[in-house]
Amino acid sequence: MEPAKNEKTIERIPISRAVPGMELARDIYSRNDQMVLGRGSILDAQKISKIMFYSVDTITVYKLPTEAEKSLTEQLKTSVEFREFSQRYDKTVNSFKDSVNKVISENHEIDGDELLGEIEEIIEQTGSNSRIFNMLHCIRDYDEMTYVHSVNVSLICNCFAKWLEMNEEETRLITLGGLLHDIGKISIPRDILLKPDTLTAEEYEIVKTHTIKGYEILKEKKIDDKIKMISLQHHERADRTGYPYGKSGDEIEPYAMIVAIADVYDAMTSDRVYRPKICPFDVVKALEDGNQKYTAGFLIPLLEQISEVYINHTVRLSNDSIGKVVMINRNELSKPVIQVQNEFLDLTKFRKLKIDEIL
Repeated sequence: MEPAKNEKTIERIPISRAVPGMELARDIYSRNDQMVLGRGSILDAQKISKIMFYSVDTITVYKLPTEAEKSLTEQLKTSVEFREFSQRYDKTVNSFKDSVNKVISENHEIDGDELLGEIEEIIEQTGSNSRIFNMLHCIRDYDEMTYVHSVNVSLICNCFAKWLEMNEEETRLITLGGLLHDIGKISIPRDILLKPDTLTAEEYEIVKTHTIKGYEILKEKKIDDKIKMISLQHHERADRTGYPYGKSGDEIEPYAMIVAIADVYDAMTSDRVYRPKICPFDVVKALEDGNQKYTAGFLIPLLEQISEVYINHTVRLSNDSIGKVVMINRNELSKPVIQVQNEFLDLTKFRKLKIDEIL
């Protein structure tokens, strides 16, 4: 039996208590039965003034959550911590863009310490791996897709390295590899990278050349060969379905396989011009279903850690009910246990239900 949807709490308030962001729970009519605003309207200053103009004394709205009832994401977005993270993040993206442009247009050498400096500052100031994932979940509306994606993958790779218990040098290497993995995309025409429609077969072949172009940019630079191979092989897959050369699992640089998982996770959970972002639990399911494409020794522990990041997060289920993630199912990570009011739903037993959105 499928659980019922939970209802929003409604309350009738004087118009003097109306604030922007409130949602109307009932239509508003003037004294001569003219509709002023319809149910579902989100109030702003202009709409509140309109209601007052028609001398409406009270309105019925959905009750706004208290600070304690707000989701972790909502609380984080309004925090000083997130504002400081955003400022450091913006600075890092712009610095990385300038550095890459100098490497390509002026043939500068790659200064790994300089590139990693600001990434490491973000990591140090943010703290735990789960906090980094939560910050990235809130910061998904940037236009400079290639540079932003590269910074995201670098941060995710740093988390992965810690979860896989890599040493300090290995962690620095894969963090820098994540930052530089897509450097070849700078050579791909922007009208193809930002095309809102499905790519033609010819356009997709052009995009696929970014791996080889990236390797060509990096091959003479004074950086570790593993970083060069990350650029070349991060789209290779263990079952030979990847590109550019269709390598099998044991032919792929292990660091490239770790970056591949970070690359897919960030790309799918970020908005793109051709599709909206995908819920992290849908991404976990896609990676679980395609597990033969990745090295199991990397994929399984990383998916477990990603899933645990979202424990205690508020989520919207596919039947529109709102609940909280309380426990992960190890055998099916995309279907955790959700608490909806006083009911605990094990999504492995409610097969038609899934998490649609992390709130």
